[in-house]
Amino acid sequence: RQLQFFIAVAEQGTVSGAAQNLSISQSSVTEAIKELESDLGVELFERHPRGLNITHKGHQFLRHATKILADVSDARRSFFGDQAVAGGRLQLGVTSLVAGYVLSDLLARYRRAYPGVEISAIEDNGD
Repeated sequence: RQLQFFIAVAEQGTVSGAAQNLSISQSSVTEAIKELESDLGVELFERHPRGLNITHKGHQFLRHATKILADVSDARRSFFGDQAVAGGRLQLGVTSLVAGYVLSDLLARYRRAYPGVEISAIEDNGD
């Protein structure tokens, strides 16, 4: 839970964005991040009025947290055999607004959930 919340905050840059993305309360996210920082004994984010900036230690931990959750996901999939593993190719056509503000977060989550799917996005330049 703490790792999922941490990754969501790192991706969104704000507690409110992460909470909305996870469909939970901001206070739950804040508490989980504070507990994680306390357990680790490091500050993962620098707080400022407009959100959070991930620290150097936070970036280091993000790599580990992402790998841990990917490994857990792989372990879960292994219980279901090869039939449950999605593979193939997904091609998306998007506007520049969607590509810049929405797509990167969605693609990161999709890639974690379905690592066997190759994703490509074609951005419409408005012509």
